[in-house]
Amino acid sequence: MCGIMAVAGSEEAAAEIYMGMIQLQHRGQDACGITTCDVSSGEVFRVKDVGLVSEVFSKAKVSSLKGTIGIGQTRYPTIGVGDRREVQPFFVKKPDGLGLAFNGNVVNYPLLKKKLREERRVYLTSNSDAEVMLQVFADEYEKNIGVEGIFNSVKKVHDEIIGGYAVVMIIANKGILAFKDPNGIRPMVSGEKYLNGKKSVAFASESTALAMQGYSNIVDLKPGEAIFADDKGNVEKRIIDANSHAPCVFEWVYFSTVESVIEGKPVYEVRKKLGEQLAEKIKKKWPGMEIDLVMPVPDTSRPAANSLARALGVPYEEGLIKNRYIGRTFIMPVQKMRDDAVKLKLNPVESTIKGKNVMVVDDSIVRGTTSRRIVKLLRNSGAKKVYFLSTFPPIISPCFYGIDFQRKEELIAANKTIDEVEREIGADKLIYMDVEGLEKALGTKELCTGCLTEKYPTSTKHAKELAELREKHIAQISGNC
Repeated sequence: MCGIMAVAGSEEAAAEIYMGMIQLQHRGQDACGITTCDVSSGEVFRVKDVGLVSEVFSKAKVSSLKGTIGIGQTRYPTIGVGDRREVQPFFVKKPDGLGLAFNGNVVNYPLLKKKLREERRVYLTSNSDAEVMLQVFADEYEKNIGVEGIFNSVKKVHDEIIGGYAVVMIIANKGILAFKDPNGIRPMVSGEKYLNGKKSVAFASESTALAMQGYSNIVDLKPGEAIFADDKGNVEKRIIDANSHAPCVFEWVYFSTVESVIEGKPVYEVRKKLGEQLAEKIKKKWPGMEIDLVMPVPDTSRPAANSLARALGVPYEEGLIKNRYIGRTFIMPVQKMRDDAVKLKLNPVESTIKGKNVMVVDDSIVRGTTSRRIVKLLRNSGAKKVYFLSTFPPIISPCFYGIDFQRKEELIAANKTIDEVEREIGADKLIYMDVEGLEKALGTKELCTGCLTEKYPTSTKHAKELAELREKHIAQISGNC
């Protein structure tokens, strides 16, 4: 899962992309990059490296990125070895000069990479699926350069690539292209702004990256939609291919920041409703449960925990304090890094916890690393009982569309009952949201719930090869930890 941003028609394109990437840092902490083009001179400028946005980009580096069109990305690795070669945006010099950054995953990446090498004699410079996607687009675009060629090339990407993806591209001297996969699995919005009579158009993974910079008319790209914006802010739109709509449900529960609106649904309101659904479940199944306080695992679970506490008539407390200098542990690339970070991430408020029956709310349980640590922290702080709640149902199957759990073996709930997971994390009671409650909170069944139901919106024919490749890359990273 990554954060992507693109701007067309702004004199401050690089600065706007930088600010947007700061807003999207929660979506990827591994690396980041920006590519811009000065249409008047035809020059292309690039800065990218491993690290956070604030570490990679100084004021001078942002100023060096000239031009009115540009794209950027904050990276969360699901493919690749985590070094500078994997950092997006990728760029090819011809035809026209094409740069690409995307959020998602190419399920058939190993097959396409092999096909490029053996059939087209194309040798790639990285292990990134973004480079494969860029090559597929470039091969088709070379046949018909121009706006029609742009949309034809998106069609080629749809035809050849299996997966979930939201893509931004820079086409030197022409403009910015944004498009989604036919199921609209990964999120992306567009917006527009007028400054001194000039129009600019921007695209981002989340609405907050545009709204905080004065963009309005912010709307979601539709499944299979492609939008091209030139350096004057003129826009052309096409629905290239559209299948059944299946946005990733994990966006509302975990990944997106609480201020964002995804597919017209405010993340904050959805998370509040998740808490209400859990409260209904507790009232129905465990009406006599003795609860002294409800607390969230900060930060994503706060709205759910707050609404849950109100619905149950139980005090809400902040019993776990997050170290603001530790990033998101779930999106770290290897288990050892997650384990080390979890030890530093949360500190208990013992005066709040001691002698109490504590109900702690987390957004989800994936591998169980954080859950075990939290239960242990609460017990060591004197909790009488620990009830652990997840606003997401049991994750029983891998994600192949951009979230880094691609092997069933690493999922704690994949081959265990809820009672067995409860014992493994050490809780007195474990309560999961169910799929029906999740759909009620979101007000729709048009969702990708493959990780919960094993029903995927695309073919997963090549998923095994993808998982094996990821394991190889993780082994490389682990050897350096």
